[in-house]
Amino acid sequence: STPVTTETYISEVFIPCNMTVTGVELFNGSNVTGNVTVGLADSAGTPIAAAKSATTAGSGADAYQRIPFATPYAAKGPATYYVQVQYDSGTARYNTHVMGRHGVTKQTSQTYGALTSFTPPTTFTTVIGNMGGLY
Repeated sequence: STPVTTETYISEVFIPCNMTVTGVELFNGSNVTGNVTVGLADSAGTPIAAAKSATTAGSGADAYQRIPFATPYAAKGPATYYVQVQYDSGTARYNTHVMGRHGVTKQTSQTYGALTSFTPPTTFTTVIGNMGGLY
């Protein structure tokens, strides 16, 4: 998929137990131009300030890239969380899920680097949510 620099891509993730989450691992697409920032939001769609990354240069075409949060986050589980992803390049590419059963959405009219609250998605929308996970 091709990102839009004024959009935030949101994907539901389930954390099964209390655990420390260090960051998000994204599966980059064929072009890693520009920078990316990631964050974690709670089940209400509120970004968790401690679980946000710094701007990170894309690295590794068609490869997984680990993007650490500013500080590790002590997640409480079992619970639903949401991964938020933003790109500052419209020529970057990222790999997406074409089918799934998890909530996926995007926010429009966003500013790169500013993760904002959202209404948690309840349905899956194809080719929006990043492939990847927490680590």
